[in-house]
Amino acid sequence: DAALLLGDTLDPADSRGLDWLSSLIRTCPFAVYTIIGNHESYGSLSISEFYRRLEIPASGNYVVRVNEVPFVMLATPDQDGFSNGSSEFAWLRETLEQLSDVTNVFCCAHFSLVLHPCVQGARNDGMQVLWSAAPLLDLLHEFPNVRGWIAGHKNIPSKVEERGVLHLLSPQLIQAPCAFRVLDIFSNGIESKLYEIEEKELAELSRQAYGTEYVERLGRPEDRDFSWFW
Repeated sequence: DAALLLGDTLDPADSRGLDWLSSLIRTCPFAVYTIIGNHESYGSLSISEFYRRLEIPASGNYVVRVNEVPFVMLATPDQDGFSNGSSEFAWLRETLEQLSDVTNVFCCAHFSLVLHPCVQGARNDGMQVLWSAAPLLDLLHEFPNVRGWIAGHKNIPSKVEERGVLHLLSPQLIQAPCAFRVLDIFSNGIESKLYEIEEKELAELSRQAYGTEYVERLGRPEDRDFSWFW
């Protein structure tokens, strides 16, 4: 029904890459919704140009409905967004209040709010979660209909349940494991399945590039394919 691109689709964001991405989105037979990642913010084009070319609101934040299920798309090109007291934080609170009568709501961002096990310990480079994660988690818990926070960034399939909210890390199409997660959403839960891209020769290039680390990039089987109920 729709595809959600959770950032780092381009590395970096330059005019040629944006031409390609915007053309791909326009000709796609289903809806594609994009948010910015930290890699796009390094490019030769400004963040505002990235938003303009992909027809994203100037703030980078917006809400889409897929089969009546709202997805709150949040711009997190770096870790200092949505600080408590900021206009972004106020916008998110107001948006969740407006959606409080909806059965299921999901938030999508590039950065996570929780430290997933796959990036803990020596793998934690300090660039895993938003610096405002604690007040954001408190905000989410004020709204029981917020079911999940879906993130990209580290791109290792993972899931963590935190006080009734499901936190997901998603794979990346253009970097190991060259895969995508399909979520089927029901009134009382979701089902996740992971699929590799069909271009096997490109997936094999990624496999070879990561070598012995490739298996870790795949994540745990129970974090790739699962059912989760609320």
